[in-house]
Amino acid sequence: MTENEGEKAYPVKTLHEFLSELNREWSRFKRGSLISIFISSMLVIALVPIFIRSLRNGFEITDIIFTIILLAFFLYSIRLMIIQYRFFRKWEYRMTRLVSLEEQLMSEKTEENANKTTTP
Repeated sequence: MTENEGEKAYPVKTLHEFLSELNREWSRFKRGSLISIFISSMLVIALVPIFIRSLRNGFEITDIIFTIILLAFFLYSIRLMIIQYRFFRKWEYRMTRLVSLEEQLMSEKTEENANKTTTP
């Protein structure tokens, strides 16, 4: 049994592709959550004056209930997006470290393989 036969074949290339793709998409997800927070906040800000003006001009009780429920959904959505943004911010550093470690290990493995093939 040779040394190469004793080693298990791990999907390093597949893992590398996964981590590279994840690292590229990470900032896009983070940016998307910030844009969603901004848009939802603007909708809430726009909803408040419309609601106040409608109260002055006359509103039915169903319209008031609908507007309050809509406002609650917006606020809940903003809260979820803030939690999502915190998650991305927290794990971004960890994922960057993981990708750099994986690249370092890949280069070391490539050097080892090159050294094995050059030695008789």
